Amino acid sequence: MCLSVLEFKKYLLKRSLITPIVAGVVFLLLSVWIYMIGIDYGVISFLLGLLGCFSVVTLIAKIYENREQSAAFGTLAKYTMPIFLMHTLFAAPLRTVLFKLGIQNAVIHMALGIAISFIGPMIAAVIMKKSKWLEFFLYPGKFIKMK
Repeated sequence: MCLSVLEFKKYLLKRSLITPIVAGVVFLLLSVWIYMIGIDYGVISFLLGLLGCFSVVTLIAKIYENREQSAAFGTLAKYTMPIFLMHTLFAAPLRTVLFKLGIQNAVIHMALGIAISFIGPMIAAVIMKKSKWLEFFLYPGKFIKMK
């Protein structure tokens, strides 16, 4: 609401996609720096939160500028429920396997964990869609008739 009062759309249309990306990177760098030096003041946390929100809101507004959905977001939207229901079933075993293999690098854990949290449930949903019995676990309302 605050963004529409300040004519945020006019400001955003003048900027490129670089603005939200730079704001997001600055937010991440400042967050790590603040954490490492041990500052836990409310005002700084609040301002960093505003910067993070600004980054996300401007990025999404810029992506949906023409009210059209990209193919990537369309695919993610199609598989929202399977991702929500099954992301942990894929991410947790992956972390266990990585630890058993001796891989303890946080970057590798994060990258592979996020990837498998999206890709695994999407593949499972495609397989489950081929059987009514399996698809029931994802979309029971599709098969149960309500009066």
